[in-house]
Amino acid sequence: MSNNLFNLLLVPTERPKWIADSFPIIQGIIIGLISLISIVMIVAILVSPPDAGTGTNAITGASESYYTKNRNKNNLGRIRNLIIICSIVIAILTIIFFIMFGIFNMSGAAE
Repeated sequence: MSNNLFNLLLVPTERPKWIADSFPIIQGIIIGLISLISIVMIVAILVSPPDAGTGTNAITGASESYYTKNRNKNNLGRIRNLIIICSIVIAILTIIFFIMFGIFNMSGAAE
């Protein structure tokens, strides 16, 4: 049983024609999404102001203000969350792209 599963995973077999037809299109769509989300992330990083004052609190012993404690509720927190979400989505789409690239190359459809 495990030998058959191992053979299915490692041995390239003939895949259906729809894989050869659809995978390049899906990969192009994924590359387009990664590019679009990257542009959104770059703009969000350029729009966000530098986070001033966070490094000196450890030296001076100053306590956090109401503004810094509730940062996630204002625009700076939303921009930071947008940057984090964009980076996670880019990482997931990149992993999906390379998994699909490996499946497409193993399928023998590229010949």
